[in-house]
Amino acid sequence: MDKWMKNNNFNKILALALGIILWTIVHVDTAPTYQTTVNTESKTIENVKVEIEGFDSDNYVLTKDVDSVRMEVRGKRSDLTYKFSDAYRVWLDLKDVKPGDNTLPLMYSTPSGVTLDDMVPNQVNVHIELRTTKSFPVSLNITGEPASGYEVGTPVIDPASVEVTLPASDLGRVAKVQGKIELDGENEAFSEKKLRLYALDNKGNELEDAVIEPSTAAVEVPITLPSKTLPLDISFTGSLPGSLVLSRVTPEQDMVTVYGSAETLKNLSSYEAVLDLSTVKNAGTEQMKLELKPPEGTGKIEPAVMNVSVSAAEITQRTLSAMPIKLEGVSNGLTALILDPVSTSIDLTISGAPTLLDQLDQDSISVVADVGGLTAGIHDVTLQVSLPRFITLQNTPSQLIAKIELLAPATPEATVGADSSTPAPSPEPSAEPVTGEETIVEPTPAHTSDIVEETPSPTPTPPENEVTPPAGGNNAGSTGGT
Repeated sequence: MDKWMKNNNFNKILALALGIILWTIVHVDTAPTYQTTVNTESKTIENVKVEIEGFDSDNYVLTKDVDSVRMEVRGKRSDLTYKFSDAYRVWLDLKDVKPGDNTLPLMYSTPSGVTLDDMVPNQVNVHIELRTTKSFPVSLNITGEPASGYEVGTPVIDPASVEVTLPASDLGRVAKVQGKIELDGENEAFSEKKLRLYALDNKGNELEDAVIEPSTAAVEVPITLPSKTLPLDISFTGSLPGSLVLSRVTPEQDMVTVYGSAETLKNLSSYEAVLDLSTVKNAGTEQMKLELKPPEGTGKIEPAVMNVSVSAAEITQRTLSAMPIKLEGVSNGLTALILDPVSTSIDLTISGAPTLLDQLDQDSISVVADVGGLTAGIHDVTLQVSLPRFITLQNTPSQLIAKIELLAPATPEATVGADSSTPAPSPEPSAEPVTGEETIVEPTPAHTSDIVEETPSPTPTPPENEVTPPAGGNNAGSTGGT
């Protein structure tokens, strides 16, 4: 070793080697970083949504001309490949912006290791306007049809009105707030608890920016058969026992509602129910159940069952003396005289419940001799007697015949040479002349004692909701509710 150290050439070589090593160490440690080479790539991010920050949406309305942007970014492949698109944000800061028109720059952020080269666009035109609210009624647009024969009733909407908020410039365009319903053969009520509402202009176009509060409504649309309310008439079947007769029939209501097609209902003017009298056993008043069946061709009737108060009493008789006979139907130019009975009146024997008979007087009954269509001469005419309901006429048919003479006016030849100073003979005092110019309302005829007669005018006023009884004895007549 000492030998090499004493060698001058060896020492020079060693010194040179150490110098090279030291120079390399110094220059490698102090080399500037910019000399390091890094490979980067660019990438385009499409449709980055523009977010809104710092905006008072409760009191203002914002419109802008940009909803999304395109970003050109640069970075290492690893950063560009493994960073999701939602890591790129673009927003508009409206914290200190006042109402009106403004052009504002867009703010952005990128993931770590990624830089922005370009953003298109990089600014936004915005218009800020104060919100205005107005109340509008809610209506319905009903399309389609219910089941055949059914009708759509008046909808019930809750709430009936809503608040619509829009910029003042747009609120005037609102024509109505409406919900939409489509029917498809429904035969019962249509209901929807949360029907979406729309604000529409006068052309039916939706104003999509409108804020509706509440935005939905509960709706019920009645779907029913057409209906018609009819007066109730009651007829009878069966017979009362023994010597009982009806004195009063009172239904709990005098009108019923029938449901069916409009065509069927058009032909209905009243509803006739049938009450079975054979279930009545004793005199007095009792409650009976009357079942009502829908008329042929209809759907239903309301009520389907009704209570009826029926009163019966022991039959009794009464004679009405000197009931005047009225002449009706005398042809023009003829004169009518009643030859028999000479009193021009008749005695009537009637039967019924005592309470009804006690109410009768001459104004309750009419006796008519109808000579309509008869020519001059003497005729036997059957008298037509009109009685209140539940009252029966006991006279025999032979007792209801009147002899009537119809006189034609005298011809000119019959008066030639006659002394004009001699008065014409007058008719018998017992006869009542009637000329053809008199107009009298003709009642419905009755020919036998057991036929129920029509009600005359005027008649005693029955109690409210009470059926005026017909003549009956044990025979079932027909009556109508008041």
